[in-house]
Amino acid sequence: MKPSIKTIAMTMVIAATFAFNSFAEDKESKKAAAFGTGIFASNSGKIHVNVDKYTDSRAVVLITSKSGQVMYRETISHDTNKFRKTFNVNELPAGTYSIEVSANGQKTEKSFEVSEIRTERQVSIK
Repeated sequence: MKPSIKTIAMTMVIAATFAFNSFAEDKESKKAAAFGTGIFASNSGKIHVNVDKYTDSRAVVLITSKSGQVMYRETISHDTNKFRKTFNVNELPAGTYSIEVSANGQKTEKSFEVSEIRTERQVSIK
């Protein structure tokens, strides 16, 4: 029993149809990202915030304390595609803070902690 060329061709067409339909559904179900972020701390005690916007919408960068007090707020305009900002957090009181970047209903949040390093002094008599 030899399979005919028509049978093989129909099988391939049906398999390709299912493959392309499932790929299209996966693509539609994924929401396009409005922005990408890079938030990191340097050894010098500074926080670097990088935002690459992929849409023409506005984005908001917000730094808040653990109690909810807004320490910094900046709106990135709709015509800015790349945002780079360095924050010197040495002036902030010790505590836990969060950085939030939001646009188009999407949000990225990172938290950081500022702590004081106390040095101890010793006195010795010789």
